[in-house]
Amino acid sequence: MTRRKIKDLDLWEKVKRTAKPLHSNRAAPSGKPDIHLQSEAPEPVTKHAPKRIIRPHTNEPLISISPQFEPKLLDQSTRRKISKGKLTIEAKLDLHGMTQIQAHQRLLGFLERAYNTGRRTILVITGKGAGGEGILRSAVPRWLDEPAFRKYSAGYHEASLSHGGSGALYVRVRRKKAG
Repeated sequence: MTRRKIKDLDLWEKVKRTAKPLHSNRAAPSGKPDIHLQSEAPEPVTKHAPKRIIRPHTNEPLISISPQFEPKLLDQSTRRKISKGKLTIEAKLDLHGMTQIQAHQRLLGFLERAYNTGRRTILVITGKGAGGEGILRSAVPRWLDEPAFRKYSAGYHEASLSHGGSGALYVRVRRKKAG
């Protein structure tokens, strides 16, 4: 054995002697380090506790996502009425070619204007992206579930094929509160 291996084994023996076992019902193997990790059941998450993802080297949250993520989707009756033309699309927003920052700002402003002018049904065109994996296509539904957007949006759903299919969303705008 090399001198380095002997030092490592000596160090390991010291660690073994001073370490306290995590699980008392588990026997420690003799002479060899335990490299198998026992998987533990995840802690139960309460419905209202947000999961925070922290940016490396800072304490600033990158995003905060509810573990019980439930998007606010339109009901089937409303979707059917929009796709058959019984509820008219009162405004359209095309986000093609925008960056995420531009699209985020434009969508929030557009929703706010629709809310203030009483427009209830809008079509947001995101495009499908390369191979159907467009960045805006996946980002817009997440944005619509953010508190700033939920102030104006009552729900959303993928558009029917006649309005752009998976590259567009129907968004139902909340009614403006009187007063």
